Amino acid sequence: MSKFLLIDDDIELGYRLRDWLEAKSIQLEIANTGGDGLQMLHSFQYELILLDWRLPDMTGLEVCRKFRQNGGNTHIIFLTGENSIDNKEEGLLSGGDDYIVKPFDMRELYARIKTVLRRSLDTIPEKLEIQGVVLDADSRKVYVDAVAVAVTPRECALLEYLMRHANRPYSAQRLLAAIWPSEAEVSEGTVRTCVLNLRKKLAGAGKPDLIKQVVSSGYVIENK
Repeated sequence: MSKFLLIDDDIELGYRLRDWLEAKSIQLEIANTGGDGLQMLHSFQYELILLDWRLPDMTGLEVCRKFRQNGGNTHIIFLTGENSIDNKEEGLLSGGDDYIVKPFDMRELYARIKTVLRRSLDTIPEKLEIQGVVLDADSRKVYVDAVAVAVTPRECALLEYLMRHANRPYSAQRLLAAIWPSEAEVSEGTVRTCVLNLRKKLAGAGKPDLIKQVVSSGYVIENK
């Protein structure tokens, strides 16, 4: 499950976006000020940022510039009521990846999201397959040699993250920041338990070694 961050003080829009994206298997977290958004970006990992142009404490441009100056490379789509070419140019030059004018249709926003993500991934595969394990990102189902394996939504999100980032080990701390909601009262032990349960299910399906543990590095799925 992908995790996005919305930085916008429009509470109603936030709720509508969260509900709509959740139906697309995207977890949306919300910050209502630029300061809160920067703090969340410092503490957690997100695949994409939806950033309002006008915020109570600073502009979206300031948030974008500070984030980029600190090394942040997460994709950013500006949400704004400003429709001038000058504003669009300023947003893109500050480090934004795209720009959509309010009010917008949710379908247009989703199309822009997929386009932005494709720029770095080339394509966004709906099905991931490694060592005979297939994860269908649309249906959120997992198969081992064509046989379905029952996994929880969080186990599926964990497996998807490791499969999309194959050959790169991730610590429990990194996985916690990338997959679990920021407001969730969980610890690194929660991550380890989730990995353990997932490995047991995969082992029961004949894939005991899909998720490997690397000493001092974390967990990895190798795509040989």
